[in-house]
Amino acid sequence: MGELLIRLAYGIMIVGAILCFVFSRNHQRDLRKAANEFALAFVRLSNFVSPKPPSQKLKVRTLPDGGIEALPLEEQPEPIRRMIQRAGEPTAVELFAQADAAADLVSRRANFNRTQRAQFQEPIDQLLLLTQTFLRGCEDLRTINTAERLAAFESYLYEQPKHRMVLIKRITGDLAGEYRKLNKRYAAEMERIEAEEARARRGQADKEKKAKAEKPEKKGEEARQKAKEETALQQTDPAKPVPDEQSAPEQPAKSAAEDWHGWGCG
Repeated sequence: MGELLIRLAYGIMIVGAILCFVFSRNHQRDLRKAANEFALAFVRLSNFVSPKPPSQKLKVRTLPDGGIEALPLEEQPEPIRRMIQRAGEPTAVELFAQADAAADLVSRRANFNRTQRAQFQEPIDQLLLLTQTFLRGCEDLRTINTAERLAAFESYLYEQPKHRMVLIKRITGDLAGEYRKLNKRYAAEMERIEAEEARARRGQADKEKKAKAEKPEKKGEEARQKAKEETALQQTDPAKPVPDEQSAPEQPAKSAAEDWHGWGCG
């Protein structure tokens, strides 16, 4: 009877492990599907508002207090004015609403898993905030009143390959074809970024491999050096025992005040 109970317990454990694995895979797939929706909305919105990076940047002036101020729309370059006009059209509004809803879905599906929040929710939330800052700037140029907001506005326009590479790592494989078509204009730059990341990964792997190979050799050299020092000490004074770290006299205990060195105490 006892053996039967043990087998039954093992069977339950195996079934539980299988169910956990299946649930985890399904949850990951659902999370990536939500990321699909955000990626499509993000890319389509960018392609609609700015099919290619404007040839001229947003004009701003520096204020006496060190802040910045975007020039009025009528003083902006023609490429910027056309882009701002498209950003206010119903298509752009609808695509941003889709991106916002998809980001909310990603957040809800990753809510209870710290790793998934870091992998999916946080980068997607950052891209949503970047898009929101850009669209608000297009709606009212007076909101571009800090260096950070200007940087976000320009990043949305001129760093699309980097942002789209963030998303390509989070979508499902079956979306790759459609996503590639939406990124035709930035394909060469995205391939360059991917190649650089691959080289960096190989370099890091080689560095770690070299460090692991050198570690045993370093330990062996340290042991040989210590043995030489002990031998030399014994030859100098054979009657003198080799110092033992464990037999060293105890040092008088220091007070907490003597150990404290923070907040300008030396």
